[in-house]
Amino acid sequence: MPHPENHDDVEVASWHARAPRHSVGQPLDSSPSGGTRSSLSGSPADLAALDPVLVDLVEEATKRILGGETIDIEKIVEEHPAWAEMLRSLLPAMRSLAELAEGGGEDFPEAGRDEEGRTVFGNFRILREVGRGGMGVVYEAEQVALKRRVALKILPQASAMDPRALQRFQLEAQVAGWLQHPRIVPVHDVGLVHGVPYYAMQFIEGGSLADLVGELRHLVDGHSEVAASHSSSEGLSTVAAGLLSGRLAPLRREPEGSRHGSQPARGSDHSDASGGPSLRSRAFLRAVAGLGVQAAEALGYAHDQGVVHRDIKPANLLVDLRGELWVADFGMADVQGDAGLTVTGDLPGTLRYMSPEQALGKRALVDRRTDIYSLGATLYELLTLRPAITGDDRQEIFRRIAEEEPTPLRRLNPAVPFDLATIIAKAMAKDPSNRYETAWHLAEDLGRFLDGRPIVARPVGPLARSWRWCRRKPIQAGLVAALGLAIVVGFAGITWNWREAVRQKRLMLVAEQEARGEAAKAAAINRFLIEGLLDRAEPASNPAANRLTLSEALDRAAAKVGSSFAGQSEIEATIQLAVGRAYHGLGEYFKSESHYRAAHKLFERLGDRDRADRLEAASGLGHLLSHLGRWDEARTLLTRSLAEARRTLGHSHATSLRTAEYLAEVHRTQGRLQEAESLYRSSLGAARLASKPDPDIMFSARFNLGDVFLQEGRFDEAETLYRGLVDEQRRSKGPEHPSTLTTLNNLGVSFEKQKKYAEAEQIFRESLATDRKILGARHPDTVTALYNLGHVLNQQGRFEEAEPLFRQSLEARRQSLGTEHPSTLYVASSLAALLRTRGRLDEAETLLRRCLDAQRRVLGPEHRHTLLSAARLDDLLKDRSHHTHPDSTQPTGVADP
Repeated sequence: MPHPENHDDVEVASWHARAPRHSVGQPLDSSPSGGTRSSLSGSPADLAALDPVLVDLVEEATKRILGGETIDIEKIVEEHPAWAEMLRSLLPAMRSLAELAEGGGEDFPEAGRDEEGRTVFGNFRILREVGRGGMGVVYEAEQVALKRRVALKILPQASAMDPRALQRFQLEAQVAGWLQHPRIVPVHDVGLVHGVPYYAMQFIEGGSLADLVGELRHLVDGHSEVAASHSSSEGLSTVAAGLLSGRLAPLRREPEGSRHGSQPARGSDHSDASGGPSLRSRAFLRAVAGLGVQAAEALGYAHDQGVVHRDIKPANLLVDLRGELWVADFGMADVQGDAGLTVTGDLPGTLRYMSPEQALGKRALVDRRTDIYSLGATLYELLTLRPAITGDDRQEIFRRIAEEEPTPLRRLNPAVPFDLATIIAKAMAKDPSNRYETAWHLAEDLGRFLDGRPIVARPVGPLARSWRWCRRKPIQAGLVAALGLAIVVGFAGITWNWREAVRQKRLMLVAEQEARGEAAKAAAINRFLIEGLLDRAEPASNPAANRLTLSEALDRAAAKVGSSFAGQSEIEATIQLAVGRAYHGLGEYFKSESHYRAAHKLFERLGDRDRADRLEAASGLGHLLSHLGRWDEARTLLTRSLAEARRTLGHSHATSLRTAEYLAEVHRTQGRLQEAESLYRSSLGAARLASKPDPDIMFSARFNLGDVFLQEGRFDEAETLYRGLVDEQRRSKGPEHPSTLTTLNNLGVSFEKQKKYAEAEQIFRESLATDRKILGARHPDTVTALYNLGHVLNQQGRFEEAEPLFRQSLEARRQSLGTEHPSTLYVASSLAALLRTRGRLDEAETLLRRCLDAQRRVLGPEHRHTLLSAARLDDLLKDRSHHTHPDSTQPTGVADP
């Protein structure tokens, strides 16, 4: 896994066993204002007995009217005499609908206009269309008698001919009028006008979350156009900008009374709001959590009244100009205890936001936890601006909802705090029993997050094993052989040959015999491993076994861990730690982090009896954070863990030694070379004093000391050290072992530092070819070798050869690390420097400005990488002012100034 660059040219590696390279209340027919209205349950005929031919005929006529066509009703009657009376009775309603859709049409009766020429629908003056869908058309309107603005929802006549559609429309109005909660849109009036059903609601100035997502995309990505369904308004733009900047603060729940509909209090902490439009600002992330609290509380109230919404999605959640959320559209609701209010025969929900039980048609399982899933999917989309589930067609979406996990939220938006991502992951659990039991619990956990308190949710769904725990506890002896492949090999893209799998299975069975003192537990774990991992790699059961990678095998087996180790916290914690390490070695940063954090939390709950494992988990997490470029967070965690490890386990304990090396790596990365060298040397001395010195730890300390030599300019000492280490690794582990390749990379760096470019190029080419063969093209070590080769070519003035290598490395980093990871930004800056050298100033300037803006945000204005990019931009602008181009025969001078 690539380490954030510690040198402003080539990338070096730090060592850690297998080192990564651096480089309600009213009946429906009663008007709230006191007047009597026609019941929505009636129509000109018995709707349930209507012939489908008539329904199709009316639908076609309505479409033609909405399309602006003037139809000859008598001609249609002549062609369909059996329906003459019905068609004539429906014509006024169809024409009314057409007038509304057009904003005024010549066929609309004169009584349908006011003195200003605006359409009048009963007691409502139509102002504009707000939106339309399968469940009706919504208009902004003025309720004339009360002089108030309302949202008027009308059921198209063609839909009213369908008994189910009419029943859903009736249900929506009835339930919304029944529920009385400050976050549920209230209903003011219901009835029929010219046979067209309607109901009037409070008008929410703002827009839906679906509109808001579109506006956020517009603001964040600078899109020149917004989705057709989204009409950007000044109000909606204000909401979006307010959420991004922190001007609209997240709501925080009152500790008491919120379940009874009291108004939540507004938080006021905007101190961390970013100045620019970014989904990564603390203010925006808290605002989304605040919206989640409001939605969850409204749903909690509805569920307490026996109402399950069943169609929670961005389009049905509205946000007003104050940043307050409103739940709307109960047309798909299920009302427990009143069969008359439940629409049957339809698949409730909107595809992308359906829960797995909805997608699978398991109606018996659809309950309040279904709404919790859909709300989780909505919050996921708001945080990432992309749906959690996508697909080319209906069946593909169903399959993915039921079988596939969405892309980890933090992979799409790394700024999302781990706790918030954990909350949303729990809300979206495939199995309803793994979600929050109630929406109140979800609201409570989101409130905990907003208040900075520990959340209740814990990461779910990981699978795996524990190499360290297996060695320590005999009942897990059967785990050792199977986990050896994942933990010792520890890298992605490696082909898991079936013969090796068979051999590992035999070893595991032998280990099981040795563990027969607790045979029941050992057998359960072994069965899990054999069925979940090894059997998947055997050709007899899997024809694609020869192509199955370790990463794929781990991913495919992951779904079984919950059922395999439910209630066994110690086993689960150790498996989480093992998988965190495995994914760390695989270069799967985001997967690794969730497993490390889960292990750490589980071990903390187990107390001091598993202190060593808890500290190991904390140490591994800190090391991963440093590779993610979150150095301050890593340093804090590692400093605390090292102090406790040395105090409780001793200076020579393997956990203490590893933690010291990880902390030294952070010091070195941030330029504190004396602190780094001190820790490396103390680790080497402590390792030698151990009763059973660990050769890997001793090797690691020597290896990382070479990194300090490189940064201090002691290149000949580094070369001598790395030459010896490469020889050792080749003899003990072979020329193609990942650790050998990592050491070889750093030897190449020492050559490059001494301007021995031919030797460095030879090593980097050798390293790149072997990395591609062993690790795969996407592995971070391969990407590091790619960049280092490009850099050496650049230093030799071979710019045409270097540029594609820089571009490939940059694209790979963007995909695996994100666009604002320090390593990604550094390579982008290097590419821009090369482009300037080649005279492509416009492209270079654009890339440099974007890079510099991000580095100032992520690293700070005084970081040496930020200063380097600033100097490069200054040089480029000087080129422009002098109307000259740099000498294209000279390298770009990417070394640290």
